[in-house]
Amino acid sequence: MSIPSQLNVELFRDGNLESNHIVNFYNSKSNSNDYFFPRSSVKPFQIIPLLYVLSNQNEINLTDEEIALFASSHSGEELHTDLLLKTSEKYNLNLKYLICGAQRPFHDKTADRILNRNNEFLKIHNNCSGKHLSMLLYSKLLNVDFQNYYKIDHKSQTNISEFFYEIFQTKDITYGIDGCGLPAIRLRVSDFIDSINYIKNSKYNELWNRVFNAYVRFPDIIGGTNRADSNLINNSNSALLAKSGAEGVMFVTNNNESFLFKCLDGSKRGVDLASSHYLNSIGLVNNLPFESQVELYSMNRQNNKAVEIKITKNF
Repeated sequence: MSIPSQLNVELFRDGNLESNHIVNFYNSKSNSNDYFFPRSSVKPFQIIPLLYVLSNQNEINLTDEEIALFASSHSGEELHTDLLLKTSEKYNLNLKYLICGAQRPFHDKTADRILNRNNEFLKIHNNCSGKHLSMLLYSKLLNVDFQNYYKIDHKSQTNISEFFYEIFQTKDITYGIDGCGLPAIRLRVSDFIDSINYIKNSKYNELWNRVFNAYVRFPDIIGGTNRADSNLINNSNSALLAKSGAEGVMFVTNNNESFLFKCLDGSKRGVDLASSHYLNSIGLVNNLPFESQVELYSMNRQNNKAVEIKITKNF
């Protein structure tokens, strides 16, 4: 097995090194034995068992916006919560059964408006609420108890696990608990990346294309304002799927080449800077995603540049 390539993200203050993030980088040619938790970067795959059930009946045809919502880690902006409420009503799903928990929206201006109105943060503001709503719908279609959809032995989760065994072509998968309460898979990086080639040549190809196209068409639903994965999709030079995950994960594919970035210290800052810099360097995206990250992390409250950022490769 090869040693993963690495990107070093260094932050200098007054010319002195203050922080250093080491980001492991993998592509379709990597033959790594490293394991990782994909966290939310697995969401493009996680939605496919629901789409597969729907493909065998004619009652429901999800829109691309709804697919994007179900596969999102949204910022809790009105764009997202309005769509969530509309979708729950459309499919007669009771939001009180979401177990993801209330959360401050990632979008600060939205959070501030809620507080200024003396309102509370709700479950619909949780970045994973779209995924949870999809599992309520999935449970309803399976005609099983929907209140326990998050449990590892629930029919919805066992079906998703069997699907993962198939597309990742391994049963060498273990589970922890994700931040939103759902099972969190752990598997080999190479098995994760290689799944794109498998799925394109499987019965799920058309469904994968629907997910891919939903990401391309509605990147701002996937993340939100100035979110790293949304910015990568919006500023790509060709059709691109990008999905971030907690603890410093970024997965990117154009259906021909796939990339995975994992910041070893779990830093969102580290992986966002590294992935946007590298993808720009190979011409997959323009320089706007990286520039926005540099501005975010180098400017102080007085809007003066306080930090220099340097990224080097270790291949």
